[in-house]
Amino acid sequence: MYPLLENESERLAVLRDLKVLDTPDETHFDAVCRTAQALFSAPIAFVSLVDKNRQWFKARCGIDVKETPRNIAFCNYAILSDDALIIEDALADPRFAENPLVTGPLGIRFYAGAPLILHQGIRVGTLCLMDSQRRSFSPEQVRQFQDLANIVVAHLRLHEARNQIGRDLEALQSAQAKLREAADYQLLVEQVGGIGYWQYNLKSGKATWSPSMGRLVGQDVSDGELTLDDLLHVLHPDEHRDMFAAFDPRNAGGNGMVLRPFDRQRRLVRADGTVRTVISRGLPQHDETGAVVALLGVCVDITDLVRSEEQLRGVSTLLRVTLENMDQGILMVGADNRVLVHNQKARDLLGVSEGLLHEGARFDLLQQHQIDRGEFRKVDGELRHLLESAALGTAAVTYERERPNGTSIEVRSVPLPTGGLVRTFTDITERKRREAALRLAEAEYQTLFQNAVVGVYRANLDGTLVRANQALAKLHGYGDSACATAPGTGFTHDWYVDGDRTHAFMRLLLTHGRVDDFVSEVTGHATGRPIWVSETAWLVRDAEGCPSCFEGTVVDATERKRAEAQIEHMARHDALTGLPNRRQFQERLTQELVHAQRQGTAVAVLCCDLDRFKTVNDTFGHPAGDALLCTLADRMRRSLQPGDIVARLGGDEFAIILLGRSHPHGVGAAAQRLIEIVGEPVDIDGHLTNVGVSIGVAIGLDDGDRADLLFKNADIALYRAKEAGRHTCRFYEAGMDMAVASRNLLEIDLKDTVRNGGFALHYQPIIDLASDTLRGFEALLRWPHAAKGMISPADFIPLAEETGLIVELGAWALRDACQEAASWPSDLRVGVNVSAVQIQHIDFHQHVLDALVRSGLAPERLELEITESVLVKDAERVIACLHRLRRIGVRLAIDDFGTGYSSLSYLCQFPFDKIKIDRSFIQDACASTSGAIVRAVVGLGRHLGATITAEGVETQAQLDWVRREGCSEVQGFIFGKPMPPSVIKGMMRPVGVGHDQPPERMHCPVSCERRSLLDA
Repeated sequence: MYPLLENESERLAVLRDLKVLDTPDETHFDAVCRTAQALFSAPIAFVSLVDKNRQWFKARCGIDVKETPRNIAFCNYAILSDDALIIEDALADPRFAENPLVTGPLGIRFYAGAPLILHQGIRVGTLCLMDSQRRSFSPEQVRQFQDLANIVVAHLRLHEARNQIGRDLEALQSAQAKLREAADYQLLVEQVGGIGYWQYNLKSGKATWSPSMGRLVGQDVSDGELTLDDLLHVLHPDEHRDMFAAFDPRNAGGNGMVLRPFDRQRRLVRADGTVRTVISRGLPQHDETGAVVALLGVCVDITDLVRSEEQLRGVSTLLRVTLENMDQGILMVGADNRVLVHNQKARDLLGVSEGLLHEGARFDLLQQHQIDRGEFRKVDGELRHLLESAALGTAAVTYERERPNGTSIEVRSVPLPTGGLVRTFTDITERKRREAALRLAEAEYQTLFQNAVVGVYRANLDGTLVRANQALAKLHGYGDSACATAPGTGFTHDWYVDGDRTHAFMRLLLTHGRVDDFVSEVTGHATGRPIWVSETAWLVRDAEGCPSCFEGTVVDATERKRAEAQIEHMARHDALTGLPNRRQFQERLTQELVHAQRQGTAVAVLCCDLDRFKTVNDTFGHPAGDALLCTLADRMRRSLQPGDIVARLGGDEFAIILLGRSHPHGVGAAAQRLIEIVGEPVDIDGHLTNVGVSIGVAIGLDDGDRADLLFKNADIALYRAKEAGRHTCRFYEAGMDMAVASRNLLEIDLKDTVRNGGFALHYQPIIDLASDTLRGFEALLRWPHAAKGMISPADFIPLAEETGLIVELGAWALRDACQEAASWPSDLRVGVNVSAVQIQHIDFHQHVLDALVRSGLAPERLELEITESVLVKDAERVIACLHRLRRIGVRLAIDDFGTGYSSLSYLCQFPFDKIKIDRSFIQDACASTSGAIVRAVVGLGRHLGATITAEGVETQAQLDWVRREGCSEVQGFIFGKPMPPSVIKGMMRPVGVGHDQPPERMHCPVSCERRSLLDA
């Protein structure tokens, strides 16, 4: 640590007063440095001023820095004495051997510093020389060096002198300014205070006035002296008679009359005729002999004061009236402890007489009277001590107390600046009663407020919350409502209104006075998570009807908004694939058509229907079908260009909007790309499968300028694509809608026929090969159309399934077949086909029971024929339904066996009574593959105890083959086509009347039986 001088603080103060620190370079200081550098051949020379924490270079040569830290400055030692400090070798001096200036890049070895002694003992800095080589200084050089330092000191003292001159000049200017200010102030006093100066010379009988006196009387007095007549003219006539009252006629001697000082109130008449009231004060002026030679005086305009006094007297009267009619008692006590002012209300509230409380009464006696009669006995603690003390009090105080008679009063005591106090008394008995009731109501309100399940608040008009309950604080993640409304939490509008909607909210509130269900997304302050809130707020107005604040309730609407968003999304998107649904597709198509009409752009619509999807769905089940739909939807989405739209309309139907393309080549290429990407294999639970897609295309605006028309025409084109063999694309052409119209007419006819009972059942015989006897009939649905003739089931059954009419039609077929079979011999059965749509219906089981009950047919004579696809859809529920039917005796047959994918697995799950081999295997009887399949099914049937029926037998060779293979029954054209009931009844022999007799069988030869059936 470097050494410090004892007068360090004084030294630093002198240095700062020089005002030379951090100032620009000055040539005379620079000249000294250059002279020192040249005279002593030193590489470095500088003028150093030693500040508190630094040494600053006023001038320097051979060094670039402007300052260095003081703790490394050699000058710390140079300013310790008045003599120059010479360091010939810094490395040899322990004070500097480790100094960075010595050990660092500068490598200082030699130092010479001459102190700059500004005053005795005040060394503000040094003139310094430095060298990186060891050097020595002769006494002569030291003397020369100190001379140069004295030159620097002379310049510093010149700075000091200039500073002192500047300060003296400032002081002189300040004094002159104060003199001008005093003169201005005197003039201002004369003008503002209405003061005029005058002098009356007794010898000349003339008066002189100051300018302010002339302004007071409204006359120009610049012309000189005024005569006595002039004075009388200014003085009010009522004042003339005692104008010379100041002259005392007593002791009239050689000196004449004696003039004594006077002070009178007079009235002056201004030049404009107005009267001013003044206080005229005068003093005699004496000469060197003591004789009165003149009268000197001033006039002070007190017109406003006189008027104020008059007004004050009126106010005093008014004040007394006011005091006596106040609802409060008032008592003013002076510094002398006596009553100055009081009113009757104070006497009444304190219960004292006028004899005790009156103007001038002693306040301490009044207090003692109250103490003696126990006025303060219901007051406890420090307040009672204060009331029973005799002190008036020096601080304002307000308190409430109850008097012995039960009256509650509020007392406010305020000390007067001049001593004494003013005390008011207010009867608060009724207020205390209301406050108690209010506290009770407030407690009840707070209970409701804090325990409300919804957020409740009160806010200022700027949105800042005044109060908030626990529910609102909890909504934002706070455990305590006090934490939420604490300063710094920013509990403002953004707690319950989106910041971007604050102005809209306030506009509604101020316009209508109320806002209901204002839903906003805000950020939970404590959690930082976004939440939705619903606010209902109402405006609160003050007594004048102006808005003062508003209140409201806040409800967490996050789940509601999520539900609404989900509902909105569900309303516009497909739940399975996430694609736009039919509604959104129609909206977008309408928008794009409008845009196309305005901008002249193009838009194309593609209606897409998956091929073979139903087969995959039936085979692998609904979950696999859903996965397949999602995969294909993603493929379609990725195959389109940005801006194109793909939507799922339902089931396996999709629709696409292509934007900016209208040429058939470009649209066809996009459609072909879809066909290819959809047709690629898909892995479903380890099984590779594939589906195709059929596409119908309509171009807007050529094929329709409305969304419904354009989509309809694309759908018609899709219908043609399906007719063309599927897995292809067709563009809409005029006239295509005729086929669709025909289908729609067919659907209308189908509904009418179902409603009117226009369908019929035909029956095809089933023959037992073991006995060559009739085992029963299969009931087959027929539609005899009045205009189109007999319509094939292949044409109307799919339509009935698609429209759902198959349920009603199937129920009718069950009832009619059971009714017909009930009239047959009791050993004959009737087989009825059941659609997949039909058996999925919740009332299917009841339909079967209803048909059996109505007809009286034994359950074991009814044989329901179902396909394997029936079992694929909701297999568990379907199998449970079949088990219920099996338990009541209904026989079950699996139809078209061998054409599906899961036959064996479902045969293991459910033991069918009959297995019907599909006609496709019988028609190809010569093929080895078909033979193997038939033999396998026969073997399986024997193992399961099921009857095996071969369908579609038309030739003798086919009959002989199925017999050899071991089939149990046979059905086909060789025995007869499906026939109406009237024909098959003629083939049966009459049975006995008694039902207890077994029915008679047909004992004719097989060939004869065949012929009869064929003939029929």
